[in-house]
Amino acid sequence: MGNLKRKLELYEKIFQAFGPGVSRCQVSQIATLLHVSERHVQTLLKAMTAQGWIEWQAGSGRNKKAQLTCLIEPMEACYQYAQSQADSGNIEQVFSTLSFNGRNAGTELQAFLNSANQSAQSVAYIPFHRELEALHPQRVLRRTERFLVMQICQRLTSVQQGKLCGDLAYHWQPNEDATIWRFQIRNGVQFHNGRTMEAQDIAHCLSLLSSNKLWYRCYQHITEVSASSGNIITIKLSKTDWHLPRLLARAEASIFEPNSVERLVGSGPFSLAIFSNKMLRLNRNDAYSNQVPTLNRVELWVYPEWAESKACAQNQVCVKMPEKTLKVGEYGCGHAQSHGSTFFQIQNPGLSSPNRTFTVEDTSECQAFFKQSSAPGETKLTVEYGDFSTIRDAALCSIIDENHSFSSWLDFFTRFPFEDLSLPVEMLATIEQALTSIQCEPDFEQAAKTLLKLKCWLYKTEVVVELKQEAFNLEVSEKIHGARVNGFGWCDLDKLWISHI
Repeated sequence: MGNLKRKLELYEKIFQAFGPGVSRCQVSQIATLLHVSERHVQTLLKAMTAQGWIEWQAGSGRNKKAQLTCLIEPMEACYQYAQSQADSGNIEQVFSTLSFNGRNAGTELQAFLNSANQSAQSVAYIPFHRELEALHPQRVLRRTERFLVMQICQRLTSVQQGKLCGDLAYHWQPNEDATIWRFQIRNGVQFHNGRTMEAQDIAHCLSLLSSNKLWYRCYQHITEVSASSGNIITIKLSKTDWHLPRLLARAEASIFEPNSVERLVGSGPFSLAIFSNKMLRLNRNDAYSNQVPTLNRVELWVYPEWAESKACAQNQVCVKMPEKTLKVGEYGCGHAQSHGSTFFQIQNPGLSSPNRTFTVEDTSECQAFFKQSSAPGETKLTVEYGDFSTIRDAALCSIIDENHSFSSWLDFFTRFPFEDLSLPVEMLATIEQALTSIQCEPDFEQAAKTLLKLKCWLYKTEVVVELKQEAFNLEVSEKIHGARVNGFGWCDLDKLWISHI
């Protein structure tokens, strides 16, 4: 097979987009993916079929989808060829093949030599009920996608069990009125593609937030983000914000490789190896700047048939599938509330028209609430989870704490367009004044109390009507240790380890 290394590189792209298993696709889709002609795709498909990597059943008729079956992992195909070359003594060819798609030949050689002992691999599996949305930190709203972004990327800061900690930054300091923040960045952090992260990469990602249509209401006070010598990030604000470091610990503030287009590249504990409509694979990042995970990889497999029966709050992590699992507890103090979702109706309490139009999130719970409680003449506009860009007379939506209740509620009240509900001017002023007061309060405990007072006032005035609280339910294999339910309804994958005893 001529130029096998090049064909391995192209096969890996196909596998990442369509594999493993059976998919439906067109020759034109593969041509676009590989940036080659459709005629060349036909040649490649024949060669890959002859090699035993794929099966291809063409569809009858023009523009009909064919059936593509990826039979083998790209690395397994590489190892098979490398083994045959090693057996023949062609060691240079072994190194050349192992370096396909920019891999480090020395590192891959070690993995190749250890590949025979697969029983020692630590792999966790996640069965899931729907296809995942593209993982872009500043575009994802759904909690599982945001959780996965947190596993792939790092942020300037992190919140661990309510405590603000460093991540990419190990020190930060504001000026006297908290309108300028400076963050000291770690040296030598590497993106998953091997490129060293520069301070300018961080500045670029954070600069985008203030103009992002989903997040600008939270970050519009950022007027400038700059990088300077000594790995310093300077963030200038148009108004005081003593809690900016907590805001920058959220998923949308994740730092990613600006040039990563086809697949998210970060610097977190796991790298994104495969993202197809049936499976996502995360590989351990051995160059992670914090504690390197014990797990070799994590795979999320999509089972659409679960959508009918699976509750949104129920998740599972296994060593094999299916498997007996145990319910696990959560991080945090004993007096803390369980992590979960809060569902509520947001409205103008003075608007009692029977012809109201509700903006309803596309979660099954919010859809059910509208069906059960809507009055005759009331209609709904379904929107994606967390999308507040189109609010009518009232809204049915939800919130999760994402590991930090303060930031999540503050973010929610800041992002939600209360002005679209035609609330009285006095009410809008009260909300705005409370949010400003929180940002201007340097004492975190006092700021948290002010946020709680705002929440209670919104409940009391019935602008916000709580409908339901639902605790997350996470179950894991008996062999998995270190699991605790986090604010996304999952567990921190880099804390897990598997007992092989």
